[in-house]
Amino acid sequence: MLEIVSHFDPEKFTRFFNCSKGGANRLTVSIHEHIRFSLYQVSEFNYVTHRISQEAQSFYSFSFISEGAVRIEADGKTYFANSGDVMVHRANIPFSVIAEKPGTHMFINLDFHVMDQVDFFQLYLLPRVITLHKPVQYLQTFKLLKSVWNCTEDGLRDVKSTMLVFQLLYEMIESVGIRQALQAGQEPAVPDRLAQVIPYIEKNLKDRITREQLAKIANLNPVYFSRLFQKQYGITPMNMVHKLQMKRALQMLENPEYTVEFIALECGFYDAPYFNRIFQRTHMMTPGMYRKKMEASKNGYFD
Repeated sequence: MLEIVSHFDPEKFTRFFNCSKGGANRLTVSIHEHIRFSLYQVSEFNYVTHRISQEAQSFYSFSFISEGAVRIEADGKTYFANSGDVMVHRANIPFSVIAEKPGTHMFINLDFHVMDQVDFFQLYLLPRVITLHKPVQYLQTFKLLKSVWNCTEDGLRDVKSTMLVFQLLYEMIESVGIRQALQAGQEPAVPDRLAQVIPYIEKNLKDRITREQLAKIANLNPVYFSRLFQKQYGITPMNMVHKLQMKRALQMLENPEYTVEFIALECGFYDAPYFNRIFQRTHMMTPGMYRKKMEASKNGYFD
């Protein structure tokens, strides 16, 4: 198993996961803290017929169909996937797969968490079946990944594997973005509406954000929105706002050019005294103490 815990530059990561070239339907991923990425398996599976019944896995599985056609049953619905499609099997959700004719599947099993163990694929939902825009390119990348993954003596295996998996994820997300652009006039499903909420919060942290505003973004009743949001992300909408405000503040404190007063206003804390109280309650130190600790860490020593 490969496990990577790392820190990504937000602007570079945002550009990397840009799904479409402009427009209101652009899906942008913005990550401002450490990520935890675990790759469990990279493999290829050939079969004459294939049947999986109500299987649930603790990780995400992305299965590219290089040959064949399958029927998927999950979420109380039936989906169909053909050559050039990717099946998305979500963690801890039972699914069935039926293939009556020979085929070949190429799959990766992984976990991907951001923002203190928030599931990335809960923030940015992918459909059960993704029709790839460039299936040949995806296939070439997968074959290279498989070759790297099996070369256990390569000292750069982990780094290479991570970058190639991210390339596959990019291909999938880009394909979803292109398809969404073509279907721009259609009403989004309820889970897709939630996917717009986090980017909205991040973009408007300095403003006063209310539950009613967020519910309006999702086009949902505020009470139902709160219930659905907590079920999806494990915290209330306003707790998510506070969490993202504090994470933005932590980032800004690493820049000595920003005053505490400026950071407080930019992150939506109204004034410096209020920001100081909330920060100290959360991190058991003042913003100034945190800044000194970060400066000492960068210089290679601690106070």
